[in-house]
Amino acid sequence: MDTSSWSTEDLAHERGPPTRSVGIDSASVVAYDLDMTTAEVTQQIHNALLSYCRGIDRLDPVAVAAGFHPGAELRDYGAEPMSIETFVDHALASLRQRFSATQHRISNTSIDFDRDATGALVETYVLAFHVSASDGDSFLHTFNGRYIDRFEERDGAWKIAMRTLRNDWSKIEPIDRTMGGTWVASGRVGDSDPLWD
Repeated sequence: MDTSSWSTEDLAHERGPPTRSVGIDSASVVAYDLDMTTAEVTQQIHNALLSYCRGIDRLDPVAVAAGFHPGAELRDYGAEPMSIETFVDHALASLRQRFSATQHRISNTSIDFDRDATGALVETYVLAFHVSASDGDSFLHTFNGRYIDRFEERDGAWKIAMRTLRNDWSKIEPIDRTMGGTWVASGRVGDSDPLWD
């Protein structure tokens, strides 16, 4: 069947009602399917989320900021909202001082595109581990929560314009024993690590 002269409405009618994906507006799905950008946009969103996690764990300010538009606002990381630039300056210094290692893992990402396809509300679960030491004892700080991000498309780039942090639960427990072996500690910016050596 030759569909080259069909309109967008003709194509949508031929396909029938779109299958609604959880967290994704069905009208947006049709539009994105037709111009073949759904996978590209979703990958940009995923890359932004991962860039933040890698940056936080490696204490890399460039990687942290890369997931955000300039001037993006972060809420509930402290008493007052702060810009991504302020967050990078203060958070990375605090993490380096307080913790010997961190690991941020993300999952369960849900994307709700705006109907005009210029933005999206993105919810992502986060599980973060932080290792600290005090008086010769080590402790594991575990944080379970959600990133609720407002993504916007600017000049072809989908990045975070506003992030709100939510805490589901957390705990602190002593690290009594560790695995034996000739392990090499993960590097942070300024250390030796295969990621950038």
